[in-house]
Amino acid sequence: MTPTCKFTRSARRDLQDIADFWTSEAGENQALQVLAGVMQTMITMSAHPRAGVLASQFGADVRKFPAGQYMIYYRPWAKGIEILHVFHGARDQNKAWKPSRPKPPGK
Repeated sequence: MTPTCKFTRSARRDLQDIADFWTSEAGENQALQVLAGVMQTMITMSAHPRAGVLASQFGADVRKFPAGQYMIYYRPWAKGIEILHVFHGARDQNKAWKPSRPKPPGK
């Protein structure tokens, strides 16, 4: 069985934000280069799901692993890894994990 990566909605949004930032700052080629590096790390990690450092303050079995300037947060699962978030390493990681939009009452 080939290990795989699955992505949460939040992780997909993080990757889109990274692509948008690099496209606006340095162009599409640079954005693709940055994302390719992050994605290559994810593919490698999927074969070694326990390689990252535990980051249990963010949930059960959550791990983190650096990819260039970024920190990938993920959780091992039966077929590989589930990507939870991807944040720039210079960000306050605790604040980055908090939702940016308030939840509606009752949710």
